[in-house]
Amino acid sequence: MKKTILIIGALLIVLNTVVGLVISSYEPLNFLMADLSIALSAGIMYFVACSKMADGFRIGLSVFFSFTGLVRYFCMALMPSALEDNVVILVAAGVLMLELACVAGASFANKK
Repeated sequence: MKKTILIIGALLIVLNTVVGLVISSYEPLNFLMADLSIALSAGIMYFVACSKMADGFRIGLSVFFSFTGLVRYFCMALMPSALEDNVVILVAAGVLMLELACVAGASFANKK
């Protein structure tokens, strides 16, 4: 499962990069930020898969992170090209902070 997460993450990054290079309307900033989002999602899911959490926490967090990773990906892929006054980046950062808080909360709750 752990290697599968890394392989799928790498394949999605390659696919997104190829699409970004082929389609001219897909701005370089957008596909690079989307690649970063995919890498973060794969990294967080890999961390959860490697952790010593109970199976229920790992399964629930993996499903939740798949959904939030998809939300973050679409935020990054469809965001305006300018970094200034970009609310979409703040939304994506908020989703990332929610994911990290869930990992910390699950780790804390698992130890009790």
